[in-house]
Parts: sequence; C-alpha cells; structure tokens
Amino acid sequence: MFPQEFLEELENDFEGFRDVSEDQPMAICEFLSYLDFGFAGKFLEKLYKREPDYPPEAVVKALFLMDIKRMKFYTELRRKLVVEQKYAAMLGFPIENGAVKIPSPKTFWHFVNVRMAKHWDTFFRLLRGECVFEGRKVNLSIGRKVTGDSTPIEALEKDSDAEYNGHYKVSGYKLDTLVDLETNIPLSKQVIGINEDEAKCVVPHLEETKAAGIETEHIYLDGGYDDYPNLAWAGVNDIEVHHQIHENWVRNPKGEEEALHELYQKYWKHQDFRPEASMTYILSFLLSRGEDEAVGAYFRNKAMDRYNQGPVEFMKDFRLRNRQEGHHGYWKEHMEIQDRLRTKGKTRVDRYLTRNLCAILAVALCRLQHGIKTNLTSVVYFT
Repeated sequence: MFPQEFLEELENDFEGFRDVSEDQPMAICEFLSYLDFGFAGKFLEKLYKREPDYPPEAVVKALFLMDIKRMKFYTELRRKLVVEQKYAAMLGFPIENGAVKIPSPKTFWHFVNVRMAKHWDTFFRLLRGECVFEGRKVNLSIGRKVTGDSTPIEALEKDSDAEYNGHYKVSGYKLDTLVDLETNIPLSKQVIGINEDEAKCVVPHLEETKAAGIETEHIYLDGGYDDYPNLAWAGVNDIEVHHQIHENWVRNPKGEEEALHELYQKYWKHQDFRPEASMTYILSFLLSRGEDEAVGAYFRNKAMDRYNQGPVEFMKDFRLRNRQEGHHGYWKEHMEIQDRLRTKGKTRVDRYLTRNLCAILAVALCRLQHGIKTNLTSVVYFT
C-alpha cells in the first residue's frame, strides 16, 4: 500500500471523539489517539539523550493499549500493531515507505524497565495532576472526597522479596491506594509487604496529595484504617473522617480537652509554646510532638458523640464509601492486573502496578479533556 492510500484509509477510520458504550464501542487505539500528551512533552523528552527512534508518546500509548487490553507479553503487543498497522499509526508511530515503523518487543521492554524504570511514579503524578486540572474545568473537585483501600497481589513463585500471609494464604504484596470517592481516579499509591499495616499508608497518601495541591475535605475509612495516627492527622488538617464506631470502643480520657491542656503544659519550655493557645493550636502542636494517641482520641471521642446523637445518620454517611469499595476488584477483573503479573521483586512489581494505574489515569484524562464527567476510569467497551 502506498503512503497516500494508507493515510486516506487511516483518515476515514477516525470518527471524532466520543465516549464508548455497550452500543458504541471504539478501538482503544483510536480512543488513545485523542489523548493530548502535551503536558508530558518535556518529561518524555528528558528520557532521551538523542533523537528517539520512536515518538515516546506513541510508545507510552502502546503500553497503555497493552494494559487495557490485558496483554501479558511485549511480543503480543508488537504482533497486534504489526497485524493492524492502522492502529499503530493511530497511536502516533511514524509511517515509512507505506508501512508503520513499530518498535521491537525488546524496545518496549527497555522503555519500561530501563528508560522509565525510575520515573513511573513521576509519570503517575503528572497524569494525576492533569486529571485534577482538567476536572476543575468541568466542575469536578477531584480529591475533595477520598477513600483508601488495599488489595493483596500474589507474587510469582520464588519471589524472594515476597512474604507469606496466613490470612490471604498467598505470598506477595499489597497494593494500597487513595482514590477519589466520586470518580475512582487513583490519587496516590503504595506497594507494601503483604504483612505490613496498610493503615500506615494513609498519612503518606494525604501528605503527598496535599503537597500536590489537592484539597481534601472528606476521607472515608474502614476498620483497618481508623487508628489514632490517621484520625489525628486528618483532624488537624481539617479533613473530616467518616468511619465506623466499633463495639469495643470506649471514650479515651487522653482525648478530653482538660487532659489535652495538661499534656500541652508539659511542653511549656518549647519555643513554640503559647500560654493562651486555642484547642486548634494545641492539637496541631501535640501532633507535631508525636502525641498521636491523645490527638487521635480527641477526634475519635467527638465521632462517638456524633454517633450517639444520631447513629442512623452517622452510618448512612459512612456507607457512601461502600459504593466505591470495589475499585481494586474492578482493576483485577477488567485489566487482570493479578493474572498478567510476569515479574518478581518488590521494585519491579511496584513498577508494573504503577504502569497499570497510569493507564487508568490516561483513560480518565482523555475523557476529561473532552468534557466527559462520568465513568471516567471505565475500561470496558474498548475493542
């Protein structure tokens, strides 16, 4: 086929952007062709010391194709692009002598594991930031309401970094994420050992998103996350925590205002001590001094008071979280992030999972760039 004929056929295949549905599916390559990567141009350019053989934007989009279409191997990705070259052209690979120039499986592997090896987290943050930015244009406050959750990731056999967990009955890791409650857009992630306490991820998640300029007002936490340190940090930072009230909870006297004033007085020699400090200042000061239990108890006691005044309304509010709790299950089912795992070691597993989260962010971003506000992270109905 001559180049001009190829281009004419390619042009005819473009329908113009529209969102996908059961009645109107779309080739994922065409969908990704509408994703504007201008925000990441300088980042991708810095990955190369010379002119790249292939446009990095096209390589990244091809990897997103691989993840969204649940491919396990780079050979599978290349075969898809070779057989259906118009899709490779849609992704942005150059046309030479009537054929599309497509990277080898080794080139894809090198891009993922060498060129981008230390930069997937940065790319995740870039995509997240652009989603938040584009969301504001369509009146979405992404990150205003968030929830945290974790899921086990079973490791491959003989992965020396993985530990065995008796509860899950597998060796592996945990993927812990902070997601926007309304859109399921992932905002922060950590890959931790399968026996590590996921509750310790909440504060780092919130610190990261706060530093990124994401304004969180509400966080919904289940029973594995509502410990004193998390309640303390969120409360001091004006984030309302929505959580259950457990049957074995009792008021903690350390969280009473009188006890907090007494504890605060013990720091009278500290340079930041204020004799006539407000309770807001006292809580912030004590948290900075590592008094997590006392500060957390203050906010937990307040939550118990609200529950006692209206348990039905309290729990109705908390149950908003339940409608979004299945995002990890959705990713496992529709992107097969567990079944497609082909690498060992915590660092490489983290890299693999982060790349898949980047693909989810890319799908959401493409929709946001075109004014779509619903089903942002859906990856179904792509052909």
